[in-house]
Amino acid sequence: MPTPVRPTPTRNASLPARLADKARALATNPSMRGIAGVLVLKASMMVFNFALVALAVNVLQETQFGIYSILFSAVGLTGIIATVGQQILLMRSWNEYSAEDDAATMKGALRFSAALWLAGTMVSACVFYFWADASYGGALARAATVYLVLYAAIQTSSHLLRASRGVGIGDGFGNLLPVLPAIAYLAYDLATHAAADVATVLYLLAGGSAVGIACHLFAFLRHLSRRFPEFGAIKARTDTRVWRGRSARLWLSTGLEAANQYLDVLVMGILTTPAIAGGYFVTTRFANIFASASDGMHLFASRHVPDLYYRREYEELSRMLNLITLMLAGMIAVGIIGIVVGGKFALGFISADYVQYYPALIVLCLGTAAAAAAQPCAPILMLTGHEGRYLTIIAGSVLLRVIGFFLLVPAFGIMGAVTASALSFVALAIALSSSTHNLAGFDGSILRLLRRNDEEPPPVAAE
Repeated sequence: MPTPVRPTPTRNASLPARLADKARALATNPSMRGIAGVLVLKASMMVFNFALVALAVNVLQETQFGIYSILFSAVGLTGIIATVGQQILLMRSWNEYSAEDDAATMKGALRFSAALWLAGTMVSACVFYFWADASYGGALARAATVYLVLYAAIQTSSHLLRASRGVGIGDGFGNLLPVLPAIAYLAYDLATHAAADVATVLYLLAGGSAVGIACHLFAFLRHLSRRFPEFGAIKARTDTRVWRGRSARLWLSTGLEAANQYLDVLVMGILTTPAIAGGYFVTTRFANIFASASDGMHLFASRHVPDLYYRREYEELSRMLNLITLMLAGMIAVGIIGIVVGGKFALGFISADYVQYYPALIVLCLGTAAAAAAQPCAPILMLTGHEGRYLTIIAGSVLLRVIGFFLLVPAFGIMGAVTASALSFVALAIALSSSTHNLAGFDGSILRLLRRNDEEPPPVAAE
């Protein structure tokens, strides 16, 4: 006997019935479940990163924490540059060649990315070591360089696993496992009133990254053998000319993107003192609540956008982007209210010395909220063949931000830095929204919620 179909509530149905029906529809929507899972993961990552910063502030001395902030930011910036754009190229390659069942070209792409990643990481590690040794001594230089190599590796493997297996196993292992040993070490030192060491923290971050890489490697090889059973016997096919061009554009784009995230702390270290740079670092960590929300949408979008795009499922892609931007708009609104109401308390919870940065936190949050509103545009441009335009946009944003730092920081300190950052983020958001709408045919920012029936199927991906 067939199962009776529950009638859809009509306009005459009661309000509770209509709301219940909408709630059931959302709960059974696969995209909604995927977004919810990503947000839970991103919230967990935010909690662990907050715990790491809070413990480091309270365990390390003020100058030590400033040095840790500078080295941590330097590893983040150099580690992304060291990947030579391969983390994004691997995502595009997996989605593009999987959609075509092209195992031979997939094999060639994996080999190409592995070789280029290895060369880029070794060169970057050598340059980084000499800088760190000259600035902070051999012990810290060795610890930071080991962490740099493993950071570059886990960033690359996280992106590959995100594309092939999903966000949970890719970014979950890639972001949670590295920080757990360092958190345990700092928590123990805080509880026992023992002295902590910056080099030990860096080595523990490296150790956690090594465990994450091992998990990624095991999971990917298992999935690869199932997806392409004859992969080992297939002769690799290469398209080096195309991959070199894509790598160059993606390398510059991701390097500048990392500069937009980490360079400010390094510039603050140059223009001010390590202690002030540490204060700015804490302020940016709180402002990153918006980045965390948008990163969750970024993770989800970069997992599904290229798959739908290369399969030409444009209607489903448009519906997914509507849901992503609607969720993002709500989270940004909640985040702004939370920072305004609880920002001063949160800074005081870290340290009473940081309460003075509350006005700077508000200014920076407005900028990061604008950037978050357009964050899903980044994977759309990079993964659909418009990485050249994204490179131009991110380069302009970084240049504007650096110029603002050198003009405003000497006179206004941290307030000058956050003002420069906020202005560059607003300009970035406007440029990203306009470019994705005009080039890819669909907007990934929350401005798409204001557009009506003006989207067209996207063109064939450019090279």
